[in-house]
Amino acid sequence: MNANMVSWSDYSGGVDGFGVSSPEEVYELNKALTAGNDIAAPGSVTAGDGFALRVESLERTLKNLTYRMEHFKLWKNITKMAAYNTVEEFNTLLNYGLNQDAGWIAEGDLPVEADSSYQRNFVKMKFLGVVGRVTHVMSLVRPAHQNVIAQETVNKTMLLLKMIERGLFKGDSSLDALQFDGFETQIVASSPTANIIDKRGLPLSQDDLIAASLIIFDAPNYGTPTDLYCNPKVKADLARTFFPDGRYDIFNKPSNGMIGLDIKGCTTPAGDIQFQPDVFIDDGGAPSATAIGDSTKIPATPTVGSVTTPTASPTTLSKFTADDLGVYTYKAVACNRYGKSAPCAVGACSALILNDCVTFTLTPGSAIVPSWYEIYRTKKDVATGTERLILRVANAGGAGTQAIFDYNASLPYCTSSYMFQQNADAMSVKQLAPMLKIPLATIDSSIRWQQLIYLAPVLYAPGRVVLFKNVGLASGYNV
Repeated sequence: MNANMVSWSDYSGGVDGFGVSSPEEVYELNKALTAGNDIAAPGSVTAGDGFALRVESLERTLKNLTYRMEHFKLWKNITKMAAYNTVEEFNTLLNYGLNQDAGWIAEGDLPVEADSSYQRNFVKMKFLGVVGRVTHVMSLVRPAHQNVIAQETVNKTMLLLKMIERGLFKGDSSLDALQFDGFETQIVASSPTANIIDKRGLPLSQDDLIAASLIIFDAPNYGTPTDLYCNPKVKADLARTFFPDGRYDIFNKPSNGMIGLDIKGCTTPAGDIQFQPDVFIDDGGAPSATAIGDSTKIPATPTVGSVTTPTASPTTLSKFTADDLGVYTYKAVACNRYGKSAPCAVGACSALILNDCVTFTLTPGSAIVPSWYEIYRTKKDVATGTERLILRVANAGGAGTQAIFDYNASLPYCTSSYMFQQNADAMSVKQLAPMLKIPLATIDSSIRWQQLIYLAPVLYAPGRVVLFKNVGLASGYNV
């Protein structure tokens, strides 16, 4: 036998192999430890069970199942500028002079004096923050992935960035004075009426993009559109409309014969526009089945009055058309900066007429007064349980009763889209302080810190942005 060969005889016990062992040897073999595949320890000790000797095998890489840095589209792209006061002021040049015909003169005449128009504006800094906490014992444990405090710092940073990204679009100081006004709020407040396009549940199209780009480009706005921010499914709808109009050489395509189209943007008569699909532009979602936040700080579920429709006096504010008449079911949630209550079922509304509006009342359910209410509604003639956010209404009633009016101005299952001239001439974020981490005093056996950022978005040129409201999706999609 080759001296370099290894055989069963080299192992202790002199095992000869299967089928040649004696009954006594087989009995001894049955007493061997078994590894098993139990996840939890057995309830009782069993001879031959090797669970206690197994070392857990845990991957060193933490699997991230939530959003990542690449999802923060607007925050990464927008111009950021330093601020030096809690109130930041800026001047805007409105025009060079109003009289366009006064420059014509006769020989030897003195030209007419022209007056330019300026305006002083301001924005107030707002403050966001979150507290992190790790017990001292946890900081000493050998972690599976990385330093626990470092991991929690990253987690808190990502949470703050999510708040910022959503706030840049939807922030509204009329609901809570601690919020800044997002770009949608600023557009509604200060942009020309033509810059707000209501799609009424229809998807965006190529014609919409061309029309919006020309609104920004043409007089009196004189802008240059650069970016379209929208829900990813809205972008997918645009790709579906662009793809059939193109011609593609699939044989020379350097993608192994795969066909399809992932559009990055489009060219319009006003210039090139980049598409920015943003997952934080959504329809507001369905109401949570349970309360969110510290129960000692959030308002309780409100009580609701009966649902009525003012059939005796239709209103010019109403968007209810003949096609919208049907049955709708509502839910309401009381909110403040600490969280949200569980929803209350408002009930169903029917017997609508043209130019009608749905009304009901909400009363706080506890001594904690809500800052605002969120109103959820179904689509027409769709069963309860499918409500989506349509309104956020400031609580003007304090501890008393607040009247809610649904004019059908906002539709469920729809999102907004934004065409921006994204540069420092039109918009920016002013920062009084970048994101920072401040240690907190030790008051127990834990390590605490706060992460803060002070900022506010500014819309300098309201005419150089376009808001698409109530953007729907192609058949078969839901936001």
